[in-house]
Amino acid sequence: MQIATHLFAWNPALWSWPRLRADVRALARRGYLDTGWSAGRTRNIEAGSRAFLVRLGVPPKGLFGAGTVMTAPVERAHWRKDRAAAGATTGHVMLRLDALHDLPLVTFDDLAQPPFAGFRWGIRQSGVRVPGALADALEALWAERCAGAAAAPRPR
Repeated sequence: MQIATHLFAWNPALWSWPRLRADVRALARRGYLDTGWSAGRTRNIEAGSRAFLVRLGVPPKGLFGAGTVMTAPVERAHWRKDRAAAGATTGHVMLRLDALHDLPLVTFDDLAQPPFAGFRWGIRQSGVRVPGALADALEALWAERCAGAAAAPRPR
């Protein structure tokens, strides 16, 4: 049985992720980063599923993180303070990221090419499931890009 793969959205126009650079460094030191994330209205996410973070709204757009879903969605206050104040809730999961980058390693330009072109990567909410065959191709591309990023010299 294939492990499900889900996309989790981040839009810097809605939340700036003030600790992103510190979180990237923490993951590099520790080898993983545990973080809570919104699952939107998606309820059928299982612990152990594969997770990819997709940057939306503000260029550059694309995939910039990956890991494993650690918990099934739990209903909690909405992550946006204005919506939470109005009583809105949303599903939340715990993610264990094994890769996190400041900028996307796989861009929307990459995802506009076959076999990825037919899928809507600009998701409206987190938790969208990626079809199995597409997820396999994505894993291969992600591994290639992560290997390239690891080999690239880092600025001091």
